Amino acid sequence: MSITVKEALSLPDFQQIKLIAGEAGAHRIIKWVTIVEIIEDVTRVQAGEFLITTGYGMEVEENRRRLIDQLANQRLSAIAVHTGFYLKTIHPDLIDAANRYELPLIEIPKHLNFSDVTQTLLGHIVNKNLQNIQITQKVHHELTSLVLSNKGLSAVLATLSKHMEAEVYLYNSLQGCFEGEYIPVELSDWKLAPPAKPTLINDSQFVYPIATDQNYYGYLMVVKHIPLTELDDLLLEQASIVCALEFLKQKTVQEVFLRLQGDFFDELLEQPELDPKYIQEQCYKLNYDSSGEFLILQLHSTTSESAVLTSFIRYWNMTCKVNILIREKYHSVILLIKLPVNKEERSTMIQTIVQGWKNYAKEPLYIGISDAFQGLNDVSVRAREAKYALQTALLTKKQVLSYREIGAYEALFEMKEMKVDLSKFYSKWLQPLLAYDEKHESYLLNTLECYLQNKTNIKNAAAELFIHRHTLKYRLEKIEEKTGRDLQDAHNLTQFHLAIMAYRLDHSDSSLFY
Repeated sequence: MSITVKEALSLPDFQQIKLIAGEAGAHRIIKWVTIVEIIEDVTRVQAGEFLITTGYGMEVEENRRRLIDQLANQRLSAIAVHTGFYLKTIHPDLIDAANRYELPLIEIPKHLNFSDVTQTLLGHIVNKNLQNIQITQKVHHELTSLVLSNKGLSAVLATLSKHMEAEVYLYNSLQGCFEGEYIPVELSDWKLAPPAKPTLINDSQFVYPIATDQNYYGYLMVVKHIPLTELDDLLLEQASIVCALEFLKQKTVQEVFLRLQGDFFDELLEQPELDPKYIQEQCYKLNYDSSGEFLILQLHSTTSESAVLTSFIRYWNMTCKVNILIREKYHSVILLIKLPVNKEERSTMIQTIVQGWKNYAKEPLYIGISDAFQGLNDVSVRAREAKYALQTALLTKKQVLSYREIGAYEALFEMKEMKVDLSKFYSKWLQPLLAYDEKHESYLLNTLECYLQNKTNIKNAAAELFIHRHTLKYRLEKIEEKTGRDLQDAHNLTQFHLAIMAYRLDHSDSSLFY
């Protein structure tokens, strides 16, 4: 521990010692005392040292200027010159340099011994060290008691703020927000990457990370309009440890709670006829409101793992504050969402997920949505609706699709689940095109699909395929030639559309879904 130069000069035994220059640096901290008679190698002098010297060699102008520059760069706390041996008085060059560098320059009169100065300083440093340790232990005990008695982080912040005589805020990365009711605007708007070490933001704001070796939980933000003391640093270190323990406890409780919620959601998904009384009891235990209307959402990203989706949904739910149950299923995530009563909130809820994902990741996100329903007895049926909607979204490249929009795919899904061979449904319509495309590496099937999706509009289909209209017409003629079907016939168009849907579904990767 240490004291400042200003504090040292106020000690009773220092009354005969004079600060003659560099007063602006009197706030510098003295970490140790070093006596050097002949200053030859300044690199041996450490930052924060209080250097006592007889000034040998400084009577020479060249040495004097060189040494004062070098010593200032070593970030000493102060230089004390013992006059009367080699220097009768301190030269004006030294005084000017000390003022320029704001490096305290002190004169020790000849009749004072080196030992008198060192014993006084070191004794005070040791005493202050002991005092700070005692205060730190007391505060650590106080903070730990608050956590153990479940007083919460707000009580920890209030206690720390009192002892540091500063405003202290805490950013909770688990919740994505600051703790406490009142947060200054400039802090709530301030964005900071997780600090790996204590960081001084400006003259009055200081950030101290809350982390363990493997986990980052947030940071303490200190607002203090005077420099932090070493005691402040010790108190922040202890508070960070206590906060990390509290976060670890909260995280453990949260993980257990989420696992119980997930297990219950699994039961709802896999057992369509659960006892309503049992459902009600589980909802009560898990603090989940089972009244009102619900949706099932199934989400999938073609490149992101389901764990990434889960993390995103947890983050999104911090903002939207709706009741959800969540479960990872293979390469997708299933959500049970309680719909808000407010109709505007309902209409924007899915949009907030889509927009939030755009800010969260670059990969596209696909969402299948069930019909709205009441009561949780119907979850397994509605989950199947969301699954069908998601599969259709992936097949049609629509990022958000509701069950009521999947059209004829509903019957095709049912047929596939009943083990009906879909190839018999599409082969006689598409086999000539598939064979031709494989042999000539052409795109007749894709061309026909695009033509149908654009409601047989030549201009729009050609634009989507990035080809000329004459090229599209040539391909359509080739399709008619190979299949023997007239593309002006509405019945044929319908059959082709259904056949392509069956083909796409038959060749989709069903392993992505439960």
